[in-house]
Amino acid sequence: MKDEYANEGMDIKKYMLCLLGKLPLILGAMVGGAVLGVLVYLVVRTVPESEREYSAYAKVYLDFAADETGEVYQAYNGYTWNDLMAADPIMELTLANLSADYTRAEAEAAIKAEILSDIRLLTITVTTHRSERTDAILGAAVQALETYGGQAKEFIEIHGIQKTDAKLVVADRRTAQAAFLGAFLGLLISLLGFSLYYVMDDRVFVAGDVRKMTDMSFVGYASGVEALKQDYEKNLAYLREKVGEIQICELDGDAFFSEEELRDMRKVAGVVLSLPFGKVHGAFASYVMEQLKVQDCALCGVAVRDADERFLRRYYGKNKT
Repeated sequence: MKDEYANEGMDIKKYMLCLLGKLPLILGAMVGGAVLGVLVYLVVRTVPESEREYSAYAKVYLDFAADETGEVYQAYNGYTWNDLMAADPIMELTLANLSADYTRAEAEAAIKAEILSDIRLLTITVTTHRSERTDAILGAAVQALETYGGQAKEFIEIHGIQKTDAKLVVADRRTAQAAFLGAFLGLLISLLGFSLYYVMDDRVFVAGDVRKMTDMSFVGYASGVEALKQDYEKNLAYLREKVGEIQICELDGDAFFSEEELRDMRKVAGVVLSLPFGKVHGAFASYVMEQLKVQDCALCGVAVRDADERFLRRYYGKNKT
């Protein structure tokens, strides 16, 4: 029996039904994880002054000149402008429009240039940890481009057409990512916790749980689905014909039988141990059965009472309804 118990596979159907019953708790854990993830992100990324991010952007119009063939210059794209903004002479012009406490590395890291659709419309985005520095770098970059437009042969003119003020970056895609990660971790932790609890929980619910702890016959369900109850009554009637007088002994929780109850059990031809659905651990039930054998009680079967009808219907399927 010990080898059989160790090799017994997990009852996946029972696991899923038990998991279904814990679904509200799992969903709660996911929601809680999502909220916690967002809160942690906001604390780490937004609350500390050094981690706050301020962003602003400007739209710059590029009026291209014609080349030697009379065609308008077409060599500029989003990647080109990112390189140009970080290189001389534009970066030199940008730094010339800033005070001495701005470094080249800070300006290069803050500025992002991209062509979103029309090659004549350049978008400059500046992001730093201080709103005033964001505004200053953006203004300096736009001025640098306007100056560059008057110097470079590829352009007739470059001029800014729109500029925004720096705003605190709070709800961005990283917030959504933090919420998703928190929800995923909440789901993972709750599933792992439930699975560990399920593996450790040896309470008796179904016939398979009885089979794991004893080689005694499973008489059936004393209550629950009517068809299953009828099977129990037929099995009990058969045992009475075969053995003689049968006594139903109901085990409650972790309380063992009294001396008087044991004497009554020794007087009858057979004893059916009745376990409450999901309330008695298999280890304790096994202990009780061993004690009944020592007390010379003729144990001839195990039954389950007060079963959850919905659980049994789902577990055994519609053919047992």
